[in-house]
Amino acid sequence: MIDLVKSPVGKEASTSDKAHIIKILENVGRALQPLELAQIINSLPKDVVLDKEKLTRFLLLTAFLDQQAESPSARRTAIKIYNVFGDYLFFEPQQCLMQINKLAALKDEYKISPAIGRVLPRFGWFVLRVGGFLTYEMMLDKTSLSEKLGQCKSLGEATAFLQSNPVVESILREKATRMYVSWIGHPDLGIDVSNGKWNKSFFEMPVDGHVGKIFSRAGLVSEVIHEEKEGSGSRWNVIVASKMRPSIQEATNQHGEDCIMVDHGAFQIGINCCPDNLEGIACDSCPRASFCQIKAKIGCKGYCMLRDYCKRNVTWRAY
Repeated sequence: MIDLVKSPVGKEASTSDKAHIIKILENVGRALQPLELAQIINSLPKDVVLDKEKLTRFLLLTAFLDQQAESPSARRTAIKIYNVFGDYLFFEPQQCLMQINKLAALKDEYKISPAIGRVLPRFGWFVLRVGGFLTYEMMLDKTSLSEKLGQCKSLGEATAFLQSNPVVESILREKATRMYVSWIGHPDLGIDVSNGKWNKSFFEMPVDGHVGKIFSRAGLVSEVIHEEKEGSGSRWNVIVASKMRPSIQEATNQHGEDCIMVDHGAFQIGINCCPDNLEGIACDSCPRASFCQIKAKIGCKGYCMLRDYCKRNVTWRAY
């Protein structure tokens, strides 16, 4: 049984510092998020990239796989699944489901959370994800997913449409649904199934533990919602990001213009510059600066870009 508690964040950032931090996160996300999505899309055949329906379905498969898994491995695995099945993946899901054993060779590519691995073998988890995606396609029958989503008047309506299906709702959690909707509807990302109806100011942040960690360590929120395990103190400072999402969204809306880019910027800094265990933390000097893959893309000077404004409440961690 995990009890959740609220604690003061520590040192809270001033209003002006919050504005500076949010702007930095937004700029980092704007530099990196389109590139990351482009890496997925550009790995596909041109006929898939140019076909809105195929791309909409492929990105849904990617979102299905990107649950309790290492994101880069999930995205590489989605591409390899397409390479195995080709367009049958989109238009003959029943045939693919009957031949799902063909994907056994991919199980070592797909990196899942160690906690999940203790409950279910990696290929079992993989089969549940891919099988769920194929089952949902079978339920769609001849319905065009891109058109159905594009007919939604708002992001909330699109999210509700996806979550109304019990297969999707059981696999695609709220965070992943927000991420997927941003991929297919944000004007600067992927494809725009809404044809401009969904303004980027109306999107909701996905928010994961790394985003929550950055908002807490930087003092962008006033309090932290975290775990408190009875009889064990080892995880008491682990952020429960899903519960903090409203306060994170509020802070972002007050000082930023594009919450999807802010979310991704915080995620990237949380992964690359501000590790949970503090080993190699890049506050004043980054030990990885000489070989960092994102340094040039974000204009990094060899230390964390939040250094001058971050309040360094390093108590808090993602996992």
